[in-house]
Amino acid sequence: MDVIDGEWIKARMTGDRGEQARLAAAMGIDNDKISKVLKGLRRVQPNEIPLVLAFFDEDSSKATQHGPENPNTTLVPVYDVQASAGFGSLVDYEEQTHSLAFPPDYLKRLTAGSAKDLVIISTKGDSMEPTLLDDDIVLVDMSKTHMGYEGMFVLRHNDTLLVKRAGMAAQDGFVNLISDNKAYPPILAQLKDLTVVGKVLWYGRKV
Repeated sequence: MDVIDGEWIKARMTGDRGEQARLAAAMGIDNDKISKVLKGLRRVQPNEIPLVLAFFDEDSSKATQHGPENPNTTLVPVYDVQASAGFGSLVDYEEQTHSLAFPPDYLKRLTAGSAKDLVIISTKGDSMEPTLLDDDIVLVDMSKTHMGYEGMFVLRHNDTLLVKRAGMAAQDGFVNLISDNKAYPPILAQLKDLTVVGKVLWYGRKV
């Protein structure tokens, strides 16, 4: 079994510009700590192992480290995408930046769907306050694309990514996109102009 240490990491780095900084961000550590890891002056911590594996897209069953065993977690990819909870935010690309680890049993309580259908993105704006605040992160189940479900959805509308609730409209072929912040009136959207990305299952925020 492979050992996760600085030499293991260096053997997999491509030398791309900014790669070391991206790896540090994926591990949740600063550049000084990742430098020490690469120099053999700091060990990769057990909770960091799945994050390193996800960064290099490695099979976690084939890697370990001297010390405690790998935590029993499911990694959910985090994408560099913002779903607008305000006036709308255009999305030109979707880049995975890192992953977050969740206990599998906890995810099973959130959804009966596959963990492979789960992604995490951030929110922008205030239209879903007080439920969601600016810069919250949301866990999205992309297998739930039917707006008959109750709750919040991430949707693409005219090339804009939104997080809204869905409500019935008087006109056939239309739906009301509803904000929790009552200062924002519902958006009447044509169903043919909508793509449901998935249902919001969970949110997290800074303290």
